[in-house]
Amino acid sequence: MKITNEAGLPDALVAAITNDPYPTSKIGDISATRLIDAPRVRVLTKRHGAEITEDASDRIWALLGQSVHAILERAHTVFEQSVVERRLFAEVEHWTVSGQFDRLGLLEGGVLQDYKTTSVWSVIHGPKPEWEAQLNVLAFLAKCNGIPVARLEIVAILRDWSRGKAKAGGNYPSHQVKVMEIPLWSDTQAADYVAHRVRLHQSAEALPDDDLPPCTPVERWQGADVYAVKKPGRKSAIKLHDTAEAAETHATELGGSHFVEHRPGVSVRCADYCAVAAFCSQYQTEQANIHQEAA
Repeated sequence: MKITNEAGLPDALVAAITNDPYPTSKIGDISATRLIDAPRVRVLTKRHGAEITEDASDRIWALLGQSVHAILERAHTVFEQSVVERRLFAEVEHWTVSGQFDRLGLLEGGVLQDYKTTSVWSVIHGPKPEWEAQLNVLAFLAKCNGIPVARLEIVAILRDWSRGKAKAGGNYPSHQVKVMEIPLWSDTQAADYVAHRVRLHQSAEALPDDDLPPCTPVERWQGADVYAVKKPGRKSAIKLHDTAEAAETHATELGGSHFVEHRPGVSVRCADYCAVAAFCSQYQTEQANIHQEAA
């Protein structure tokens, strides 16, 4: 990957981002993070890594998130019976799966913690499904290496937390750090999940780019489709509906020249956060269809 500096950031920041050792470190055949992600994204990244460009300004949050590692190193001097930032390996379906947890407290009954520097909206409706999957894969790896795990926790550091909004109450987090307990899967459930995901990624290795399994709506962070009832000459919709049937009924009731406009759910990850979107036939085809529909 080539890091650009279109935003004109200070050289020190660009150097820190460019010299990130993680992407080039040896982590087995697949990491826990890649395992739970879409095979299409992983394979395209592997094949087109040298062609990918990303601006340093788009990696600032990732850089700040890595600062948590330094904080945990300080904590290790206080909690001597904890294991901090240890990378573990296990052989699954002839592949080496690896993963690194942030902290495992041995004196707390085996509490495996992962720290996330994230937004308030990432936690306001409960933990993300991918966080549950990632932590349970790490727990699986820990158990494979003889390390007991009894509980899982996400420690979310909320980068955009507002004291004023917290005072307003509701379901807004009351503090800038929120600890969330994550369900711990059974050993069988975790082992089956890891093996299934490994097989998915293995099968994708032999496929050409255009034949890679499509990313799911969840993997693409895709919003729901909506159907807008509109009137000629008016820019905004009269009303948005969740189904085409409801929208068509509404337009018929209004009569005249009212019509229904289909608005596909936006795939937020593909549009703004996927480094391989330019090489992805699924995304490129979707964009072509949207442009054709709008023409």
